[in-house]
Amino acid sequence: MAKDRQHRLPLVLGDLTLRRLRRLDASDMLAYRGDPAVAGKQYWEPYTPEGVQKLLAEQAYVEPGMFGVPLILAAEFDGKVVGDFSLTVNVPEHLQGEIGFNFNQSYTGRGLATRGLPAALGFGFIQLGLHRITAAAFTENERAWRLMERVGMRREAHFVHDGFVRGKWVDVFRYAMLEDEWRERYGELVGVVSV
Repeated sequence: MAKDRQHRLPLVLGDLTLRRLRRLDASDMLAYRGDPAVAGKQYWEPYTPEGVQKLLAEQAYVEPGMFGVPLILAAEFDGKVVGDFSLTVNVPEHLQGEIGFNFNQSYTGRGLATRGLPAALGFGFIQLGLHRITAAAFTENERAWRLMERVGMRREAHFVHDGFVRGKWVDVFRYAMLEDEWRERYGELVGVVSV
């Protein structure tokens, strides 16, 4: 499917750019992926400098649309990477994918994720050829699930005790959006996210 397609990055949204990660992004990424407040909303522990370097090295070999491997797009604002969006093709024969996101707490409340998430979804739909993209958030992470609702994703499930994280069971809300739903809501972004 997506492997035979051509892909275009970066995606420029005014003062916000979504692009491939670079090795020089290490300190910016560590500022939020190493933050316990950010990691506390994820299954993973805070990243170390070595963990960020490993992630950046791995991303250099990820091709858009690879099965089961997240493609991480840096969210660059004001010359800094302030967050990221990860897109994973998880059921290629059914054109299904998953998206995730992380942001530096110092840059929240500016609408960056609200602008970036629809563009990252559009990249998945238009350039990767996906039909349906899902996302998940711990139920206690209200900012994340409110963001998904704000951009038009639909809550499809509430999973009780979906994982055992840092010594406690967590519940998860799962959201989804279809390509035609995205096109209806964000048709003006087609030119931004197309090849």
